[in-house]
Amino acid sequence: MKVKDCMEECASHFHIIEQDETVAQAIKMMSGYNVSALVVMAKDGSQGIFTERDLVRCHIIFPEKNIKDILIKDAMTSKLIVAEPEDTIKDAMAMMIKAKIRHLPVIFEGQIKGMLSLENLVEKHVGVLNKELHYLKDYISDLQDAAHD
Repeated sequence: MKVKDCMEECASHFHIIEQDETVAQAIKMMSGYNVSALVVMAKDGSQGIFTERDLVRCHIIFPEKNIKDILIKDAMTSKLIVAEPEDTIKDAMAMMIKAKIRHLPVIFEGQIKGMLSLENLVEKHVGVLNKELHYLKDYISDLQDAAHD
Protein backbone atom coordinates (compact mmCIF):
# COMPACT_ATOMS: atom_id res chain seq x y z
CA MET A 1 0.00 0.00 0.00
CA LYS A 2 1.25 3.47 -0.86
CA VAL A 3 0.97 6.80 0.93
CA LYS A 4 -1.36 8.07 -1.79
CA ASP A 5 -3.78 5.25 -0.94
CA CYS A 6 -4.36 6.57 2.56
CA MET A 7 -4.08 10.29 1.82
CA GLU A 8 -7.81 10.92 1.93
CA GLU A 9 -8.48 9.23 5.26
CA CYS A 10 -5.09 9.57 6.96
CA ALA A 11 -3.22 12.57 5.69
CA SER A 12 -5.57 15.19 4.34
CA HIS A 13 -6.00 17.23 7.50
CA PHE A 14 -3.24 19.49 8.73
CA HIS A 15 -3.18 22.91 10.27
CA ILE A 16 -0.93 25.85 9.52
CA ILE A 17 0.66 28.49 11.69
CA GLU A 18 2.70 31.48 10.51
CA GLN A 19 6.33 31.54 11.60
CA ASP A 20 5.88 34.95 13.28
CA GLU A 21 3.11 33.69 15.57
CA THR A 22 3.97 32.81 19.17
CA VAL A 23 4.27 29.48 20.92
CA ALA A 24 1.28 30.47 23.05
CA GLN A 25 -0.80 30.89 19.89
CA ALA A 26 0.42 27.50 18.63
CA ILE A 27 -0.63 25.81 21.87
CA LYS A 28 -4.07 27.38 21.60
CA MET A 29 -4.42 26.15 17.99
CA MET A 30 -3.14 22.67 18.79
CA SER A 31 -5.54 22.38 21.70
CA GLY A 32 -8.47 23.75 19.69
CA TYR A 33 -7.90 21.40 16.76
CA ASN A 34 -6.84 18.50 19.02
CA VAL A 35 -3.60 17.99 17.08
CA SER A 36 -0.01 17.61 18.18
CA ALA A 37 1.70 19.25 15.20
CA LEU A 38 1.33 22.33 13.01
CA VAL A 39 2.94 23.08 9.66
CA VAL A 40 4.87 26.35 9.88
CA MET A 41 4.43 28.69 6.92
CA ALA A 42 6.10 31.84 5.69
CA LYS A 43 5.24 34.00 2.70
CA ASP A 44 7.42 31.85 0.44
CA GLY A 45 6.01 28.50 1.53
CA SER A 46 6.42 25.90 4.23
CA GLN A 47 9.28 26.44 6.63
CA GLY A 48 9.01 23.62 9.12
CA ILE A 49 6.88 21.96 11.72
CA PHE A 50 5.99 22.79 15.31
CA THR A 51 5.20 19.79 17.51
CA GLU A 52 4.66 18.98 21.16
CA ARG A 53 8.36 18.11 21.35
CA ASP A 54 9.24 21.59 20.15
CA LEU A 55 7.13 22.97 22.98
CA VAL A 56 9.10 20.91 25.50
CA ARG A 57 12.34 22.07 23.88
CA CYS A 58 11.19 25.70 24.34
CA HIS A 59 11.32 25.29 28.09
CA ILE A 60 14.91 24.08 27.83
CA ILE A 61 16.16 26.61 25.27
CA PHE A 62 14.28 29.60 26.69
CA PRO A 63 13.90 28.82 30.42
CA GLU A 64 13.25 32.42 31.46
CA LYS A 65 10.98 33.43 28.57
CA ASN A 66 7.21 33.37 28.60
CA ILE A 67 5.70 31.32 25.76
CA LYS A 68 3.84 34.47 24.69
CA ASP A 69 7.23 35.97 23.84
CA ILE A 70 8.72 33.03 21.92
CA LEU A 71 8.18 33.09 18.17
CA ILE A 72 7.43 29.88 16.31
CA LYS A 73 10.36 30.48 13.95
CA ASP A 74 12.69 30.32 16.97
CA ALA A 75 11.18 27.11 18.34
CA MET A 76 10.12 25.08 15.30
CA THR A 77 11.87 22.16 13.68
CA SER A 78 13.05 23.55 10.36
CA LYS A 79 14.42 20.37 8.81
CA LEU A 80 11.36 18.62 7.45
CA ILE A 81 11.40 14.90 6.82
CA VAL A 82 8.69 14.24 4.25
CA ALA A 83 6.95 11.47 2.36
CA GLU A 84 5.77 11.46 -1.22
CA PRO A 85 2.53 9.91 -2.50
CA GLU A 86 4.38 7.04 -4.21
CA ASP A 87 6.21 6.00 -1.01
CA THR A 88 4.93 2.83 0.60
CA ILE A 89 3.28 2.90 4.01
CA LYS A 90 6.07 0.63 5.29
CA ASP A 91 8.73 3.07 4.02
CA ALA A 92 6.91 6.02 5.60
CA MET A 93 6.71 4.19 8.95
CA ALA A 94 10.38 3.24 8.68
CA MET A 95 11.34 6.89 8.04
CA MET A 96 9.37 8.01 11.07
CA ILE A 97 10.80 5.34 13.34
CA LYS A 98 14.37 5.99 12.17
CA ALA A 99 14.01 9.76 12.66
CA LYS A 100 12.06 9.28 15.92
CA ILE A 101 9.22 11.48 14.72
CA ARG A 102 5.45 11.06 14.92
CA HIS A 103 4.36 13.41 12.13
CA LEU A 104 5.27 13.19 8.46
CA PRO A 105 4.20 15.83 5.94
CA VAL A 106 3.30 14.49 2.50
CA ILE A 107 4.74 16.55 -0.34
CA PHE A 108 3.47 16.60 -3.92
CA GLU A 109 4.86 18.99 -6.54
CA GLY A 110 6.66 20.97 -3.85
CA GLN A 111 3.54 21.55 -1.73
CA ILE A 112 2.44 19.92 1.51
CA LYS A 113 -0.72 18.01 0.69
CA GLY A 114 -1.25 16.24 3.99
CA MET A 115 0.18 15.11 7.29
CA LEU A 116 0.60 11.51 8.32
CA SER A 117 0.84 10.51 11.94
CA LEU A 118 2.55 7.35 13.12
CA GLU A 119 -0.73 6.36 14.75
CA ASN A 120 -2.58 6.66 11.40
CA LEU A 121 0.02 4.56 9.61
CA VAL A 122 0.13 1.83 12.23
CA GLU A 123 -3.67 1.69 12.27
CA LYS A 124 -3.78 1.41 8.46
CA HIS A 125 -1.00 -1.19 8.38
CA VAL A 126 -2.65 -3.31 11.09
CA GLY A 127 -5.91 -3.17 9.13
CA VAL A 128 -4.14 -4.47 6.02
CA LEU A 129 -2.45 -7.23 8.03
CA ASN A 130 -5.79 -8.25 9.58
CA LYS A 131 -7.35 -8.53 6.11
CA GLU A 132 -4.45 -10.68 4.94
CA LEU A 133 -4.80 -12.88 8.02
CA HIS A 134 -8.52 -13.29 7.37
CA TYR A 135 -7.90 -14.31 3.74
CA LEU A 136 -5.18 -16.77 4.80
CA LYS A 137 -7.49 -18.36 7.38
CA ASP A 138 -10.21 -18.74 4.76
CA TYR A 139 -7.71 -20.21 2.31
CA ILE A 140 -6.45 -22.75 4.86
CA SER A 141 -10.02 -23.64 5.81
CA ASP A 142 -10.89 -24.19 2.12
CA LEU A 143 -7.79 -26.37 1.71
CA GLN A 144 -8.80 -28.46 4.73
CA ASP A 145 -12.34 -28.82 3.41
CA ALA A 146 -11.01 -29.88 0.00
CA ALA A 147 -8.71 -32.44 1.62
CA HIS A 148 -11.65 -34.03 3.47
CA ASP A 149 -13.79 -34.30 0.32
